[in-house]
Amino acid sequence: MAHHEVTPADAVTAWSGWDVRGGAKAAAAEDSPRTFPRQSDAEEDYELLAVAARGFRPPRFLSAADLPVTDHGDGDEGRQGFRMTWSLLYRRVAETGPATVAPYAIYLLGVNPPADTTEADLTIFNDFYTNVHMPEVAERRHALRAVRYELVREIRPPYQGAPRFLAVYEVDEAGASNRKHIGPPYSSGPEVWQRHKTPWRLWYRQLPAGQGTP
Repeated sequence: MAHHEVTPADAVTAWSGWDVRGGAKAAAAEDSPRTFPRQSDAEEDYELLAVAARGFRPPRFLSAADLPVTDHGDGDEGRQGFRMTWSLLYRRVAETGPATVAPYAIYLLGVNPPADTTEADLTIFNDFYTNVHMPEVAERRHALRAVRYELVREIRPPYQGAPRFLAVYEVDEAGASNRKHIGPPYSSGPEVWQRHKTPWRLWYRQLPAGQGTP
């Protein structure tokens, strides 16, 4: 895609991580195909494809649903055979376009600004991230679209906590099969951006809408 027009957004999405519930058959189950039960027609479900960051074991499955939806508390209701590993509320702050086609996969990045970032620094950080870096990544990854999120609340925190920001790059099958960066370096950005951390670099395949039973 040659150009991405970034537009503001303002919706809350619940992102929840799920793993196969433990037990005598857990090890075998992790290596075998599983049907992940869908809870709502408004929900999108994903299965882990690859991890590009060290020291982090992500959940095998993700569910994402815009609020209001069913309860996002601590319970694991409706997911027989699975356990919730974390549940997070993120506010959608910007996107490069509307969702017009279901992606084959998503490239999910968790980003933290420097710990000493001031409010003035954060304004600079967000301006560069939204208007320069996100469109650059979307273009070079041939993304169908990209969405930025900011953390609202940790309902069930993941190990080492949740990143303050998420970026989700939606790609087709060709984009998912070529997961290495190809092209010129990204813009270096302001000093506050140069010191950011990216603890999550995850690839998830989107599961078909008809998979599983509620």
